[in-house]
Amino acid sequence: MQQARNAGKSNSEEGSVVRLISAASTLSWLSPPDKGVFEITSGPALPEIIFEFKTDVDGDYEWSWVIEWEAKASGLREKARNGKTLQTFNESGKFVGKDKKWMANFGGRILGGKLTVAVLVGGKKLERSVMIRGQNPSKEDVATYVANLEDMGGFDKLLEQETGSKHFISLDGEPIVAFDKGFGVTQMTNPAPTYEQAWNWKENITAGSSLYREKVRLAEKYLGQSGRTYSDEQLQHEAFSRWNGGSYHEWDASSKSWMRRKNLLCDSQTGNIGWLTNREENKDKTESELRERDKDTYKLGAKGQSSDHSWIYSGVCYADHVLAD
Repeated sequence: MQQARNAGKSNSEEGSVVRLISAASTLSWLSPPDKGVFEITSGPALPEIIFEFKTDVDGDYEWSWVIEWEAKASGLREKARNGKTLQTFNESGKFVGKDKKWMANFGGRILGGKLTVAVLVGGKKLERSVMIRGQNPSKEDVATYVANLEDMGGFDKLLEQETGSKHFISLDGEPIVAFDKGFGVTQMTNPAPTYEQAWNWKENITAGSSLYREKVRLAEKYLGQSGRTYSDEQLQHEAFSRWNGGSYHEWDASSKSWMRRKNLLCDSQTGNIGWLTNREENKDKTESELRERDKDTYKLGAKGQSSDHSWIYSGVCYADHVLAD
């Protein structure tokens, strides 16, 4: 009778002690170390992670992998994240091969988080997990990358304002995540980023640059309506305001020119917070009075806004802040 493929092997010498060697018992990982930590380079490039096992079993090995990242809010400061998961990203794949090793590859994409790899060998399953973290590019690398993109004048100022041209929190090697699901160096929010756009700083900038060009196009259309004229400075203010939310200018019929919206008073100590001065609760109050009234509610975000604390997030204030001399 033919011996089963995965059965143990015996010593054939007559008179010798028979020693059974179980093929399954030799199944084990050679690399990488369990729960090892690997870093995406600042390039960026995926680190070299080789999953290799040993076995006496021949055949086609069934590999599978899952990478997952639970995105939690970080802010910009280097401190531990807390709170609930805002979004979970995951990707997976599987293949069959004769090799006993596999270098982690996600179809050329750069992804980070917890990577778990499994391989099925002779009915036995091996599984191992590692962590993939990110490494920040230098500000010079970011500036060079932006400079090589077309029609992106002023975009570097936005990146400096949004994140200081920083993509990862160095403490944990995960992308920056704002409470409103703004991801990475450009703080991509809408449209929401893909898994790779959240982890690959170049892809994040490329996606953000497409959105920026669209804001510039809308600003040009708005300011140029009915044949009206505008300056380069006005265009930049309008585009920056729309990047954060809403138009910057309103048409003044008496002077026949574009003017900054009159009903917006900004908190100059913040990046994009202000007050609508035509609201009764804000009328005839100075910036310092309104700030004193509302500053303790800023940290609550939208939950801190009420009739008693009538402040708003404003693209006008954002543009004023970014473009301040």
